[in-house]
Amino acid sequence: MNSKAIQIVISLFSAIAFWFVLMVLSSFSESVPGLNRFFQLLGGNINGYIQALMYAAFLYGTFDLRNNHQFIKGQYGGFNLNLLPTQDQLVITPKEVNDIKLGTIEVEKRGFNFLVSTFIKKACTQYRNDQSVSDTLHVLEAQVNNSKGEIEGNLEMVKYMINAIMSLGFIGTLIGLSAAIGMADLAKTEEGMPKITSSLNFAFDTTLVALFLGLLLNYYYHRYLEDLDTFYARTKSYIIDNLISRIYVPR
Repeated sequence: MNSKAIQIVISLFSAIAFWFVLMVLSSFSESVPGLNRFFQLLGGNINGYIQALMYAAFLYGTFDLRNNHQFIKGQYGGFNLNLLPTQDQLVITPKEVNDIKLGTIEVEKRGFNFLVSTFIKKACTQYRNDQSVSDTLHVLEAQVNNSKGEIEGNLEMVKYMINAIMSLGFIGTLIGLSAAIGMADLAKTEEGMPKITSSLNFAFDTTLVALFLGLLLNYYYHRYLEDLDTFYARTKSYIIDNLISRIYVPR
């Protein structure tokens, strides 16, 4: 079973467990109307399956973002390897560019594999091929953009889960409103009004839960995108400032 399948299973079981806990808490809080209503809103009843599905989608999206976030945070370790010279006013000859590539390869052989080291190797290789600083810069930018695009492509499921949460909330609203409209003829009866009220509560409860979970997951998602942009901007600046802009060809 791959990691994605494991995340799905964990998310589903966790959401079902949380739904069960909410139903238990709701049953024990019947003597406290306000608290009981709160648990009902969260899905603490037999009709809370819509909220349970939203919790599963939220958990899956959160797990996916956490794993991607940990990967990017770990990539900052590449800056601590001192693969490039950072002294002021220092220039690099073509031979030293090749030495930097060989040194980077040796570091990777010791198990230190980072995106930064990969970009450094590719930049050094490009410069060795055509001895052009401008072409090396263009290749670096292309490599960084491609790598960033690939990582952002891994977030498609997170974006789907955000949309799924909102869609599930809308579906729950339609189900509740349809049920209430179907019982409109019972509005004048004493036993009919509680049923209609319950259906309306279900309709609006799913919307509230969807909005809250959607806002929260959207916040985590955009915080990750911010960190991703920061990492790649720093990576590009690091290589340009300490490698490409320092290359000097003696006459």
